[in-house]
Amino acid sequence: MSRAATPSADAGLPPNLDISFRWAPAESLDLMSAEGTFVRAYTESFELAFEGQSTEWGYPGFVDASPEGIDEQVTKVMSNSATRKVVNTVFYRPLRRVDNGATSRLILCRSESQSINQRSPSRDSVWKKIGEPWGYPVTIEFTRSEGGSPPAKQEGTRRAPSHSVFGDWRVIFYDRLGVGPENRADIVACDALPPNPDLPVVGVEEGSQPWPTLPPSPGWPANGV
Repeated sequence: MSRAATPSADAGLPPNLDISFRWAPAESLDLMSAEGTFVRAYTESFELAFEGQSTEWGYPGFVDASPEGIDEQVTKVMSNSATRKVVNTVFYRPLRRVDNGATSRLILCRSESQSINQRSPSRDSVWKKIGEPWGYPVTIEFTRSEGGSPPAKQEGTRRAPSHSVFGDWRVIFYDRLGVGPENRADIVACDALPPNPDLPVVGVEEGSQPWPTLPPSPGWPANGV
């Protein structure tokens, strides 16, 4: 998809995927501010694009808010839902930020409750269920423009916004899963956070049913922007 293309307006979910996003409040990011809207929308969009292996699964405006090479970035690694059914609740908690004029870099800690269908040859379905505590950091760096700020106070029962909420702001760097030596200090800091109370378990178990997704939080307005 070219940068001029328009992502899916209804922000549906990729095949094989049932997912919701939950954000924990923290001092480094006001989730109800314009910044909070932008960071939430971009992070959630990237996750959907990665799972669907195409930028068209991002929220409206995702491609235009992205740096060059976004098509290649979301397909660099194959997602689990590309080949099997996945049910997932992804949690984010802002950890820290660095501001430099109109540019900000935020580090987010990620946790998830993930169920992956194992495609058992038997008649009974088998799900591998993984409870991941706060761990590998997410990095988002973006620049603001003086006009066209994202809307503030975005919350509701919807999983996704129905219109673009990116304004004229742009992401200049994004790392979905920081696993390199340069991320070590943030990995340690994420690991040191209090446990995620919404995880069914920490670790791995199997069962005939997936863990259900939790409601989105803070979610998106039911009547659009």
